[in-house]
Amino acid sequence: MTSIDIPTLDYLEATVGDLAPDTEFIAQQFAAESSEKRALVPVRVAAQQGLRRRRAPTRLLLGGEQVIASDRFWSSLFQRCGFNEAVFAYFSPTEVFARIAERDSKSQLRFSIERRPGSAPRLLAVTPRATPLLKRDSALAMVRAYGGDGLQYAEGRLTSMHTPADGPGNFRIGPDAFENRFQLELPLDGFGEPRIYVTLLRLICINGAVGVQRAFRNQVRLGQDPLHSLDRALSCYSNADGFSAMRQRFESAQRSWASLNEVRSLETVLNRVHWGGIEVGARHRGAFDRLVGDLPGIYGVTSLEGITPKRRRLLPSRARVYDLLNYASEIATHHAPPLAANRLSAWIGSTIVDEYDLEGSANEASDFEALFTSPLPAVRRN
Repeated sequence: MTSIDIPTLDYLEATVGDLAPDTEFIAQQFAAESSEKRALVPVRVAAQQGLRRRRAPTRLLLGGEQVIASDRFWSSLFQRCGFNEAVFAYFSPTEVFARIAERDSKSQLRFSIERRPGSAPRLLAVTPRATPLLKRDSALAMVRAYGGDGLQYAEGRLTSMHTPADGPGNFRIGPDAFENRFQLELPLDGFGEPRIYVTLLRLICINGAVGVQRAFRNQVRLGQDPLHSLDRALSCYSNADGFSAMRQRFESAQRSWASLNEVRSLETVLNRVHWGGIEVGARHRGAFDRLVGDLPGIYGVTSLEGITPKRRRLLPSRARVYDLLNYASEIATHHAPPLAANRLSAWIGSTIVDEYDLEGSANEASDFEALFTSPLPAVRRN
């Protein structure tokens, strides 16, 4: 069973009036930015640039305690209040929170706070007090009771991999063996409902390709008894249509050359991954370049940006779409941090849902070129 370290999660009941911007921190931040701008541009221009660049504050006070406001918190607050980050370009944080408190002063809300030793508390989400909540310990116990593997935690969400109720359904796609899996995503901060994603597990390595897309996603309605709803979902989930659809798209991916446009779209996602070191990043990107080929050299340009998007959709790389899917899923499963892994899984989902640019252009399905970036653990079978 996979071990995982989940920080302590506190749930504080308070009103919006108990929430305020950390004006002292904001003033210090603004003073530092202003001093840099004065050395470069006139004061009037600097003031205009500062207005346009204002964003939601990163530090707030909740009941007098300083907390770091996460992106997930802002998403939950914006959803509740019906506005977005653009409001901070025109009004100061003090004005914004004063107006929110004036309009919503009596509602009792639940604030989810993540606490780690030696770090400032992190504000994850704000939700109505009556919203069903899966708490950390009970949710983790339930996930493990149903054989959850590959557990990960990030930004208030716990993810795990499971075998469907009707079994793994071993099958082959071209030269590779697969099993059916599903990925469960649990919001432990109360913001949103659990989601289940259809997944294929490639047995050469533990390399799940997750279809994070509406066509391959199911919501779990929690109701008044969240644990019972989760128990029912884990014990009964079997999405035959979803698994069949994903299998068909992977089969087609083996028969389709990857276009320069598809290569560029994956490259854009990879550029946002924090590899944890220059050497590590160079190794991963080197494997990617060997997979797709020296495309600028082949087509006589300095970069793919020198080719128009329309033409990029018509020109092939030396990889098949199947190769890109396997590379993306390997990086997401073994090497990328959780948030980057989610973006890579989303890329997989959007790619397999849409028609490939060069669908059916490769007549024969060849063996996958194993350009793994590091040794991988042996597969674990149920």
